[in-house]
Amino acid sequence: MPAAPAEPEGRDLLAGKSVVVTAAAGTGIGSAVAKRAIVEGGSVLISDIHERRLDETAERLESETGVRPLTTVCNVTEEDDVQALVAAAVDGLGGIDVMMNNAGLGGSVKLVDMADEQWNAVIGVTLDGTMRCTRAVLRHMIDAGIEGAIVNNASVVGWRAQDEQCHYAAAKAGV
Repeated sequence: MPAAPAEPEGRDLLAGKSVVVTAAAGTGIGSAVAKRAIVEGGSVLISDIHERRLDETAERLESETGVRPLTTVCNVTEEDDVQALVAAAVDGLGGIDVMMNNAGLGGSVKLVDMADEQWNAVIGVTLDGTMRCTRAVLRHMIDAGIEGAIVNNASVVGWRAQDEQCHYAAAKAGV
């Protein structure tokens, strides 16, 4: 198997910009977005519901980039947490220019066997959480006169459902 290509050097595409990424603990899409934002010169705040993993990710990003992102624990299903996330970004970064809504929850279960709690959990994190974060950040951007960007992480499953993932498909179609 050939080696992965080298990561491109940063070109300061986000210099002077503040970036917030939800669900960024670990080695998935969120932490990769945060790393790229740092490499591109952005000031970054990462959030997640898992405090220990969030701190470990911040340490790893610092060792890989030389810059430690700010961190805030945030459960996107809780309005108070989302408001605290925006406040932390305003206080720590001076505002929000870019918001990456990455929080999502999946799972596999047949619809006929799905409990309401399973449906509600996936919709609550993936769709409602995206709306809640978008609304809060839009209010900040409008009030501050920021012409920024909000990126919502969707999925091909939103238009091409997979077996046993109707809740995830519905949520991602909504996103």
